[in-house]
Formats: sequence, structure tokens, C-alpha cells
Amino acid sequence: MEVSRISSKGQVTIPKSIRERLKLDAGDKVAFIEENGKIIITKSSTIALREFFESVAKEAEAKGITGEDLLNDLEKVREEMWNERYKK
Repeated sequence: MEVSRISSKGQVTIPKSIRERLKLDAGDKVAFIEENGKIIITKSSTIALREFFESVAKEAEAKGITGEDLLNDLEKVREEMWNERYKK
């Protein structure tokens, strides 16, 4: 567990070990998410990626596409890209 003090301006220093785990650098944005009475701090780009994946999952589900279907299609695209790039 890490502890930090709130300054008179409401600022908090994120402990170095947490910054390293989240791969946070100066200038990065963080998001504060409330879940079940707890606050989660995460790199904001992680939120955008999670929202994108949730959006894709909902649309796939609405169209009757399974996770296995998505993974199979992804593997085909990766193979095609590999072949275009390295097997000319």
C-alpha cells in the first residue's frame, strides 16, 4: 500500500512505484473512476482502449458474432499483414 498527502491546493503526488506500474510519465493524463465506493486511478489512454473494446463487443454481440469468431478473424488479418510485409 502506498500513501500520499493532499496539498492545500488539492494536489497529490502519485508514488514512484505506482507511476512505474502504470507507466506514467510527466504530462500523462490520469482518470479517476468510482466503482463500489472506491476510486480507481488509471492512465486515461487505458480508459479509451477499454471503452473501444466494450463498444466492439456490444456491436459484435448484437450481430451474433462470438469472441471466438473475432479471434479467428484477427488471426487471419495478422497472417495477411505478415505475408504482405515479410513474404514478398
